[in-house]
Amino acid sequence: MEHPWFFYFLFFIFGYSTCHTFYFLNSVRKSLQLLLVSQVISLFIIARSLEDFAYAKEYTLLRMKEGKETEHNISAFEERHEKEVEFFKKRSVERIINTYGSYFSEVVVYEDWKGAMKFLNANKRTVFDFLTKKG
Repeated sequence: MEHPWFFYFLFFIFGYSTCHTFYFLNSVRKSLQLLLVSQVISLFIIARSLEDFAYAKEYTLLRMKEGKETEHNISAFEERHEKEVEFFKKRSVERIINTYGSYFSEVVVYEDWKGAMKFLNANKRTVFDFLTKKG
């Protein structure tokens, strides 16, 4: 063995490239986990805001009935409210999907509100962990 330094150099290069490979794979795994968590938390926040919309609707309807509003005004309010909620749902899901773009399109597994709620329901443990874990 006339050139042991060559083998030391090769061993160093192998270790260095292996370290970078594992670092890269770990970074990819963590990035995908972050994308999943961000989707779940976003959908959770949107779902909670829709609950508040529902409470606001019921309160407004109660006030309208107490104020002796006409049945036509009440039904017009309900119809407009439902249209706004549907628009909000559709637009929210579209924005989430468009945010990830074509590069991460495989990460988003839903295309509409119903699919998004199935995804949220399947990942409710993630939401619970996010809301309850400290630090």
